[in-house]
This record gives sequence, structure tokens and C-alpha cells, in this order.
Amino acid sequence: MISATRRLASLQAAAETETAFGGRSRVWSEVATVWVDLREGGPRETTEADQQPQLAVSAEAEARDHPSAAAGQRLVVSGDGWRVLRLIRGIPKPGRMTLYLEKEPS
Repeated sequence: MISATRRLASLQAAAETETAFGGRSRVWSEVATVWVDLREGGPRETTEADQQPQLAVSAEAEARDHPSAAAGQRLVVSGDGWRVLRLIRGIPKPGRMTLYLEKEPS
């Protein structure tokens, strides 16, 4: 039986290229499609030196382990982008992974 909270997500990696004017351009390409159980946390304030506080939303996602998954990638679930801050393989059990995420600003 498939859990009602499981959603199809796109795991994406960034590729940077130099533009014709010497700047940098980042594009995201899909690395894998995975089913995730996303559990959002509550918003919290983050502060940087000399900047206004901003709200950040964190989440955890559990999925079947995928060899291409890595920190620094992006997970897109239902149109929302999440930065993969870190991942732990084998948690909660072998063959699974837990992704620790932060919602990207829209």
C-alpha cells in the first residue's frame, strides 16, 4: 500500500557555465526521480550579519537510496524547490536515505 504522504519528486544537480559576457549562469538538470515522504518543519528566523532576519522552512524527506543523491542538490516536490543540506544513507533502514532540506525562496 502506498502512503498518502508519498509524493513524486525530481532530484536535480546544478551545472554552471560562463555567459558570453563573462558572468556565471546556473541551470538545474534532473539526476533522478524519487518517491519521497516529505515532513515539513515550522518556519524559523535566520539572520546574517548586517541583514534583515528572514524566515526559513526546513524539512526532512525519506526516500529509497539513490547513488546519485548528494548534498548541494535540489529536490523539487509539487513545484516547490528544496535545497539538500545533507543526507544520511541507511537511515531509517538499509536501502533508504533521509534528506535534510531547506525551502528555497520563491
